[in-house]
Amino acid sequence: MVEFNRHSIALLQKIKRIAKDEQGCAIHYDSPTLEDDLRNLVKSGVSEDLLALIEEFLPTQEPPAQDLPGRNYRGATQLIDDRSRIGTSTRVYRGRIVSG
Repeated sequence: MVEFNRHSIALLQKIKRIAKDEQGCAIHYDSPTLEDDLRNLVKSGVSEDLLALIEEFLPTQEPPAQDLPGRNYRGATQLIDDRSRIGTSTRVYRGRIVSG
């Protein structure tokens, strides 16, 4: 999804003007397929100026960056539900077995 702000709208106006002059292609702002229309326009062959504008306007298609692994709390990477191993008479306080 493309985020619209002042900068992106100005870019889209330039893209629309140049695409109409070069390819005779009409680009509509409110089109639900705006991204696909621009990608198809690039595939059809455009000038370097128009290509640079479209690359700046469209979000990249790179895979999202890997998230850093979450912090390990006391060495445990995942929580294990072990209530079935603990009897009903055993008390558990903050994840630890408490006697008394």
